[in-house]
Amino acid sequence: MLAVVKRLTASGFSEAQAEAVIEAIGDVRDDLATRADLQAQSAEFRVEMAAQSAEFRGEMAALRSDMQAERAEFRSEMATLRADMQAQSAALRSEMASLRSDMQSDMQALELRLTIRLGAVVGATSLVTIGVIAALIALL
Repeated sequence: MLAVVKRLTASGFSEAQAEAVIEAIGDVRDDLATRADLQAQSAEFRVEMAAQSAEFRGEMAALRSDMQAERAEFRSEMATLRADMQAQSAALRSEMASLRSDMQSDMQALELRLTIRLGAVVGATSLVTIGVIAALIALL
C-alpha cells in the first residue's frame, strides 16, 4: 500500500489524497467478489437448480399420473355411456317392433270386420236386387 501512496504522490496527489484513494479502494475491494466467491456462488446456484429441477420433474410425474388416471376414468365413463345408449337403442327398437306388430294386428282385425260388413252389404244388396228382379218378373 505504501508503494501505491508513493506512486500517487509522485503523480501529483497530496499524501492525504493518496491515502484517501487507497482507503476508498480498500473499502470497494471488500465489497468485490473474488473468483472463489463466484465459484462458490455458482456451485450453490447449480445445487439449487438441481433441486428445483428434481422438484419440477416430480411435479410433472405426479401431473402426468393424475392425467392418466383422469383419462382412464373418462374412458370408463364413455364406455358406460356407450353401453347405456346401446341398451336404450335396443329397447327402442324392440318397442317399435312391438308397436308395428300391434298395428298390423289391429289393421288385420279392421280389414276382417270391413270384409264381413262389405259381404253383408253385398249380400243384402244382392237380395234386394233379386227381390226387385223377381217383382219385375212377376209384373210382366
